[in-house]
Amino acid sequence: MKLFKIKLNFLIIYLFTSIGVGATSDTIKLFKNNQLVSEIDTIENNTFFSINDFLVSTDSKPFISEKTEKIVFYINNQKIKLTNGITFLLIDENIYQLSSKVVKQNNEYFVPIDSFLNIINSSVKSLSIMFNESKILISVKPNENNKPAKNIVAEKNKWRFSTIIIDPGHGGKDPGAVGYRGTLEKDIALDVAKRLEKKITKNMKIKTVLTRDEDIFLKLGERTKIANENNGSLFISIHANAATDRRASGFETFLIGPNKNEAAVRVAARENAVLELEGFSGKQLTNEDLIKATIAQSAFASKSEQFAALVQEEIGKRVQGKNRGVKQAGFYVLMGASMPNVLVELGFISNLAEEKKLRSSQYREVLATAIFRAVEKYEKTLNND
Repeated sequence: MKLFKIKLNFLIIYLFTSIGVGATSDTIKLFKNNQLVSEIDTIENNTFFSINDFLVSTDSKPFISEKTEKIVFYINNQKIKLTNGITFLLIDENIYQLSSKVVKQNNEYFVPIDSFLNIINSSVKSLSIMFNESKILISVKPNENNKPAKNIVAEKNKWRFSTIIIDPGHGGKDPGAVGYRGTLEKDIALDVAKRLEKKITKNMKIKTVLTRDEDIFLKLGERTKIANENNGSLFISIHANAATDRRASGFETFLIGPNKNEAAVRVAARENAVLELEGFSGKQLTNEDLIKATIAQSAFASKSEQFAALVQEEIGKRVQGKNRGVKQAGFYVLMGASMPNVLVELGFISNLAEEKKLRSSQYREVLATAIFRAVEKYEKTLNND
């Protein structure tokens, strides 16, 4: 992973790909303001263009994460992300679909030229691009704002495991689930979150941020906004479950994704019910919404799943209860998190036996310890990558 400061003169040449015409050559000539810049390798009969060659030839270097096989770079302060094996690219927070997946061959990344250049041409105002089967012509428009490029070193720092966001679910006018004995989900979540925060602060060299440290109401979008503004490396949302069937019991951890089963749908619907307090009565996440959210978080998916599995494992070691596993569902609170993220359901507050345990300070300490141990193990896996 190498980082380099992107030179302003070349910020715009970020157009990787080779044209979808049946040419016989294996390179495409790249011109900038009518000057030949380089010849770029192509594959798939000149339909894919090498990002690596393009960037080296222009002295503009991206940040490439070998862990996630993701590339981040800037064109005049517009952040662009690509991921190996994914058909989508992100420009700032907007999702665009390529005609084919990004391809990695011999540590080089290739992108379909037609769709990529068309997207860049329409989205990056400082460029004008023309291309055919043998050449790419780039005209650079003056940078009217004359703003310096973002230092891509900051992007690398964002990816370091340095800040954990702990989100106690619900709060204030939103009590969450209410147990038979009057136990409030918001109180259980806040207590466990505070215990977890103390353990991490005391034992790890990692910054922690609580989305709330008292009984206040926060909109779901505000929670992930706090996470993103603090450049979070991991987002943990803590909750207690509930069901109409009081026999339901156990602990489970969720990832953002298309709903897999009816039970997951019900859990997500209950946790999303706070939207009614925010003025969004009747609004539901569609499968299309979830697919888009899943794509946007594709670079974090494997790490989110890895951490979720560790949470289930560590809680399972310490409590006698049903391990309900790792699941996917449509949680609004996870949608905007630009980092690995999970939602932990500690137990069913609607189950008399589990409500009794959740009311116990000692039991909540055990739960906080389990999640803390999962965080410790997760950090070690990152160091070993």
